[in-house]
Amino acid sequence: MAESSRIERHARQDTYCFRGSPKPSLVYSPYMVNTRMLIRHLIEASIFDERTLLRTKWTSPKQLMAWLRANGFQKKGSGSFGAVFIRPGYNRVIKLSTKEDVCWMRFAEWALSVTNNPHLPDIKWMQQYTGSKGQKFFLALVEKLAPFNRHAIMNTTDLIGLAYLYVHEDWFQGQGIFHRLVKEGIVDEDDLAEDVAISRWLKKSKGSRKFIATLRTAENRATGVCSYDMHPGNIMYRPSDQKLVVIDPLADLTNL
Repeated sequence: MAESSRIERHARQDTYCFRGSPKPSLVYSPYMVNTRMLIRHLIEASIFDERTLLRTKWTSPKQLMAWLRANGFQKKGSGSFGAVFIRPGYNRVIKLSTKEDVCWMRFAEWALSVTNNPHLPDIKWMQQYTGSKGQKFFLALVEKLAPFNRHAIMNTTDLIGLAYLYVHEDWFQGQGIFHRLVKEGIVDEDDLAEDVAISRWLKKSKGSRKFIATLRTAENRATGVCSYDMHPGNIMYRPSDQKLVVIDPLADLTNL
C-alpha cells in the first residue's frame, strides 16, 4: 500500500472512532496516534463548552473575564459599560457588561424578540447576574460581524441604507459612502448639492427599506435614560449576506 493511502485510511478510521462509533480493529501505527493528536488539538482550538457560560452563577465581571482569558478569549474592544471578547475559530463574540447597562439590554430584548430582520444581530442568548456585592451585569452571546469600513461600504447591498445614512446621519458623511454612491451612479461626483440629489434618489428608489425602518425603530425606543446614539462604531457588516447590521443604537448618556 502506498504511504499516502495508509495515512488516509488511518485518518478516516480515527475520525470514525472519535465520533463515538465502535472501535475498529486496527494495527498500531504512528500515523494513527498523530491523527488522534491532530484531531484533539483542532477541537480544543475551535470550540469550548458554552454550557459552562450559561450555567455558572458568575459573581462578578472580573471572575468571568478571568474564565474567558483562561479559555482563549481576547478582549477585542471596550466601552463605558463593558467589553467584547473574541476567540480564534469561534463564530460568536462574548459581550460582557462591567456594570448595569439598561439601554443595551433594552436593545437586546428587542433583537431577541424579532425574527427575519437581517439588520439586527443574531443574539443566541443573554443572561443578567447580580454579583456578590449587589452589582448587576450581563453576559450575551452574539454573532461575530465584520467592521463597518470601506470594504463594507463598497460591498454592501444596502444602497438605500447608505444613502439614508449619508443624508440623515451627520456622523457618516466622512466614511466613504459618497464614493460608493458615485460609483453606482446615484450622484455625480461634481454635484455641489449632493444631499438634494441623494434625497431625490431615495424618494424614488424601490428597494428594501428595512434598514431605515430598523434605525427609526431604534430611535423610537430611545426613551427615559436611553438616548439614540447612532455613529459608525454602532454599525457592522455581515459578509455572508452583505447586510449592514445595527449593533448598539441606544446609550445611557446620564451614567457615563
